[in-house]
Amino acid sequence: MKRERFEERLLRIFAEAGYQPSQLLDITPEEMVEIPGITVPNIRTVLAVQNKALDEAYGDHKKVVGVRILSEIRRQWQKKENEGKEETG
Repeated sequence: MKRERFEERLLRIFAEAGYQPSQLLDITPEEMVEIPGITVPNIRTVLAVQNKALDEAYGDHKKVVGVRILSEIRRQWQKKENEGKEETG
């Protein structure tokens, strides 16, 4: 019996669950765990593909998200500092 390749098996599992290959980029981990026959390595592979697609589309998206979070923290910090100065001054 011929051994099924990992990618073929992954696509077959998603097809049997009613998903198109293009939907692999949009599916959430919560949806994936509901698919019969899916394994942790399958889920990790799909998440890696999703991250790679984001990196190609938006550059290094992790850095962008990190900068946004740091900017928001800085804004909140400055807001609290300004409120404290207004109360004492």
